[in-house]
Amino acid sequence: MKRLKGRGRLVPTRMTGIAYQVRYGIPVVGDPFQSAKPGRPMEWTNCSVHCSNAGRLPDGTYFLYTDEGIVHQLKSIDGKWRCLAMAA
Repeated sequence: MKRLKGRGRLVPTRMTGIAYQVRYGIPVVGDPFQSAKPGRPMEWTNCSVHCSNAGRLPDGTYFLYTDEGIVHQLKSIDGKWRCLAMAA
């Protein structure tokens, strides 16, 4: 399985004014047209997020702005990170 890795800025979906500098690993799954089919729900998949200052990030929903200019939607529940599946 292909995996995107890099650095970015993690921002809560609620307006808080807080942003965290993170390292991430997001798996790339499926085909490019799978997520575009009408009526097909988006799927959450496991991913990894590590705060650059070694602190623990609070649970919640976030947007990840990568250094490459791509935005991903992530969520953390009990410290386990999930992201909306990204097609290759």
